[in-house]
Amino acid sequence: DQSTDTCTNNFATLNPLNQNPSNQFVLENGNLSVASSTAVGTKNHGSSTIGVSSGKWYCEFKVDSGSYFVTGVSYDPSELARNNQDCGYYSSGWGYYQALGTVRNNDSGSSYGNSLSAGDILGIALDMDNNKLYFSKNGTFQNSGDPTSGSTGTGAVSITSGQTYFFVTGDADGSSVTTTSSNFGAPPYAISSGNQDGNGYGNFEYAVPSGYFALNTKNLAEYG
Repeated sequence: DQSTDTCTNNFATLNPLNQNPSNQFVLENGNLSVASSTAVGTKNHGSSTIGVSSGKWYCEFKVDSGSYFVTGVSYDPSELARNNQDCGYYSSGWGYYQALGTVRNNDSGSSYGNSLSAGDILGIALDMDNNKLYFSKNGTFQNSGDPTSGSTGTGAVSITSGQTYFFVTGDADGSSVTTTSSNFGAPPYAISSGNQDGNGYGNFEYAVPSGYFALNTKNLAEYG
């Protein structure tokens, strides 16, 4: 496997330090793939090394194996690590649940889109300028979402303003193992199409919505 990263432009990975030392997950492929713990009662989540408080950001997450993938954003990922919970459990996070196609926040949610299976890719468009969150399945934004709709937020999930958000991915079930791979623009898996953001950065399976950018240090310096 090969993933391009340079000293002048670093793409986000998953943070190996933000996890519970008693129930650790496994990071592979340059800290981009995460496998949850087999310990009963743990819902391990990896969080991005870069957080954002402004700008518009796009990334993709591939379901490698398992049936309880949950991925989204959180402004307190350390809370997830301390308590071995998924990103939709607390008020600080929103998560898309693979098995049901629901989006949850503060352990409450509703139907949003389609379920996902192994091999599917969940895209996330995070609009920090309007505090909106969008999810796509294999390139189709769910709930008739339109990430370019701005403050209108067509099909979006509204998130709490004034926070710094991190992308998080992992497991929503405490008795099984789920493996997911993160693509913040430098994918750990093969891409069949190859799409870049408006600045020419990244390598994504599906088209990056207009005005959204890959999560790397050059884009962060300009938009974050």
